[in-house]
Amino acid sequence: MKMTPIVRTTTKLVSPFLVTYSVYLMTYGHLSPGGGFQAGVILAVSIVLLITSHGYKRVRKTFKFWEVQLIEGISGAFLVFLGILGVFFGNFFYNFLRGGDVGALLSGGIVPLFNIGVALKVGAAFTFMFYILLRWVERD
Repeated sequence: MKMTPIVRTTTKLVSPFLVTYSVYLMTYGHLSPGGGFQAGVILAVSIVLLITSHGYKRVRKTFKFWEVQLIEGISGAFLVFLGILGVFFGNFFYNFLRGGDVGALLSGGIVPLFNIGVALKVGAAFTFMFYILLRWVERD
C-alpha cells in the first residue's frame, strides 16, 4: 500500500528526532530512567517508521541487510568484551572505570558504554527481525 506524501514527509521529519532521542537515552540513560533497551527500541522504531511509510525496498537500499547484521554482531561482541574485561579488574561486568561527580555524564563508569552496546544490539535486532518478517511476507 502506497502512503500519502503527508505520511512520508511526516516520517522523514520525525525519524531524526527519534534517533536523537535514542542517542540521548544511550548516553544519559544511567542518570535518569531509561537506558540501552529503551534507546534501542526507539532507534528501531525510527527505521520501522521509514519502512512502513516509504516501502521495504526503498529503505533497504539505505539500511542494508548485511549492515544491520554487522551492527548487531559488533555490538554483541562489544558487550561480551566489556564483561570479560571486567573479569581482569575484579568480577564479570565489574565497573572498572571510576571518576566523575555524581550526576555527571562520566560518573557511571562502564554503564554508559554498556547502554550504548545494548541499544545498538536491541535496535539492530528489532530491525533485523522486521527485515526477516518483511522478506517472509514478500514471498507470499
